Order: sequence, then structure tokens, then C-alpha cells
Amino acid sequence: MYPALTLAVALYLGVVAVLALAGLLLPQVEQVARLAMRIGQYATMVVVLLDAITLLQGHEPPQRSTHIGYGVAAIGLPVILLSRRPEQEGEEAPQPHLAVIAVVAAAMVVMVIRLQQTWS
Repeated sequence: MYPALTLAVALYLGVVAVLALAGLLLPQVEQVARLAMRIGQYATMVVVLLDAITLLQGHEPPQRSTHIGYGVAAIGLPVILLSRRPEQEGEEAPQPHLAVIAVVAAAMVVMVIRLQQTWS
């Protein structure tokens, strides 16, 4: 895998978590935190996609199912926790609370780092 890319994404997600918490106190930071989280999700998808490519090319991690589980969780966790449905049809879905974004970003840091650690 790519340790430098993984570390960069993990650090970025850590900044997103702090930004989301700052958005709780500073309303002008809220939209920046939401956009940063979306970018963090895409960056995580790139890391997991590159990892999947190495697996398809024949790489065998020692604990394959654990490794794949971290990849699935890194992508699935934000989808599950940040997706909201509108209360009534025709309305816009409410945005997730910034505290939830902070927790998800912190969890994604752990998932991305563990994905790198279980790769070898």
C-alpha cells in the first residue's frame, strides 16, 4: 500500500474532526467542516480503492478478513452515519450534526491507519 498517502489522509481526517468541533462554536466554520468531510470521504475511497487493487494483484495480508473489514468499514461508516432521510417526501434531508461529523472523522482516522497496519 502507500503509507505516505494513508498518513496524509489520516492527518487530514484528524483536521476535519477538529474543524467539525470548531464549527460547533464558530458558525462560520460549519460549511467548511462539512465540505472538508466530503473531501475526506473521497480521499478515503481513493486509499481503499488502491488497497483493493493491490489485493486483486495478489497481495496476501496476514489477516485478510480483518484487513478487508477495515476497508469496508472505512467507506461504510460515514455512509451509514452521515446519511439522513427527509422527514417528509419532497423535503430536503437534514444535515448531520457537527458532533457526529467529528466522531465519524475520528473513527475514519482509526480505520485508515488500521487498514495500513494490517496490509503488511
